Amino acid sequence: MHIRTAAGDELIRKNGCDIRQLYPWDGVVTPPWNSTLCSIRPEESSTPHGHDTDETFIFISGRGHARIGDEERDVAPGDVIYIPHGTNHVVTNTSPDDPLTFVSIYWLQPAQ
Repeated sequence: MHIRTAAGDELIRKNGCDIRQLYPWDGVVTPPWNSTLCSIRPEESSTPHGHDTDETFIFISGRGHARIGDEERDVAPGDVIYIPHGTNHVVTNTSPDDPLTFVSIYWLQPAQ
């Protein structure tokens, strides 16, 4: 059994989020996708940006608002958003007190 704890992982600040890298997991597995645990501080937003990778957000705690391309909506725990590569996106934490936390899974599309 392989176990990682939050206390043992480094948090980095990237794109306006506090990020904990989940995969790839050195020495354990290198899947065809990467993932991070992302947290946006109260009343803050991620930096608007896009990627060369497709991405999925799975919201696990907090409440907020997401803008993906030209579409906008509120988000809550249990919501899942798919973001096609190259699409500009930003997530805003609307809470004055609690972080907005989600898992980001991202992958490159196979060359066609």
